Amino acid sequence: MLNIIIYALGTGGDIDPMVGVGLELKRRGYAVTFLSNDYFKPRIAAAGFEFVSVGTLEQYHKGNSAAAWEPRNHTDNFEHYHAPAFEPAFEYVKNLADKNVLLLALGEENGARAAAEKFNIPFVKVILSPNIVFSAYSPPAPMSWAIPKYIPRFIVRYLLRRNRKTRFKVFCKAPHTAEYIATRKRLWCPLRFQTKSNAILQIGFFPEWFGMRAKDWPAELKLVGFPLQNRASSSMRSELDAFIEKFGAPLIFTSGTGVKDVEELFKEGRKICEQLQVPGLFVGGNTGAEILQGSTLCTHMDYIDFEYALPKALAIVHHGGIGTTAQAIKAGIPQLIRPIKYDQPDNAERIYKLGLGTYVMPDGFRAEQVAPMIGNMLQKTKSSKALRHYSADVNNSSAIINACDLIEQASKNC
Repeated sequence: MLNIIIYALGTGGDIDPMVGVGLELKRRGYAVTFLSNDYFKPRIAAAGFEFVSVGTLEQYHKGNSAAAWEPRNHTDNFEHYHAPAFEPAFEYVKNLADKNVLLLALGEENGARAAAEKFNIPFVKVILSPNIVFSAYSPPAPMSWAIPKYIPRFIVRYLLRRNRKTRFKVFCKAPHTAEYIATRKRLWCPLRFQTKSNAILQIGFFPEWFGMRAKDWPAELKLVGFPLQNRASSSMRSELDAFIEKFGAPLIFTSGTGVKDVEELFKEGRKICEQLQVPGLFVGGNTGAEILQGSTLCTHMDYIDFEYALPKALAIVHHGGIGTTAQAIKAGIPQLIRPIKYDQPDNAERIYKLGLGTYVMPDGFRAEQVAPMIGNMLQKTKSSKALRHYSADVNNSSAIINACDLIEQASKNC
């Protein structure tokens, strides 16, 4: 029997789709083992998988602190979270050489993928957001925002390719990557600049129309649609329904699973609800709920499953994570994105281009500016053909089934 090893590190929005893939592969008779941080052990173990730790709770919290989520901080998440996971993942996968295994890995520069390549273990690269795929023809936001329109396109393509290699060299020399680079050298798998993946298959968990495939994307990259993983909570559903019965359909505000500092979002969000005179449901965050105290329109919940909540909402204001973005498209509601970093600015740009919502950067997220934008979106909701069209497409998606079909096919050919 083929044994499937899944390497998944990130936030909850990264882990849930991989759990969904694992469950489908397990249903098909495969043995599935997860390599992840201890923070996700309860979630992974509850799904019935073998769990192998590649990081501690302390590393998770250091790499996902409020400081780590600041837009200009490009060090903490990698140095304290991803880099320490390299060696334990490498050592585990190395010991699987000459065994009947297949690795599924989020990203490339991790220990699991490095060991698979070094010891000839077949691996599948999983991509959750289009911004990960390099393109000199259609670069992702925010890079695309910085390119002046007057520069000839062939010069832009040349500069982007050159910039890619320059950024790699800067990364290799950066103080926060020194230990990671040294670890790779010690394990005889030094980091090298690569423009092509050695994966037997690349899977993009988003639809073609959202990815807007560029002509220089890898031909072997298969786009299967949004995975739409969702963790149900009956108690939270009851609480939500009671709120809606009392106040009506709400605006939903959320910062995402990785962001704990939500004070600014909640403060301005409360003002928005008061200006528009609509109820507001605020989700997540370690602090910020106290900002809503005394409001007759707003309430806070630690968690709500969006598959259930979003079809009952007027709109959602969120960070632009791919999972929340996909659920909002499925629900057919407009979204205003307040992107911080990673894939979020690019997801926001795609939502805007598709006519499914708009975005405001955190520095400009003020109630006096945002409330009219949301009011305008709400007025156009019923007449929006884009909301209905893309919602229908996502509701008919079978992304995880399609992905597992591709994985099975690829495993038989290697």
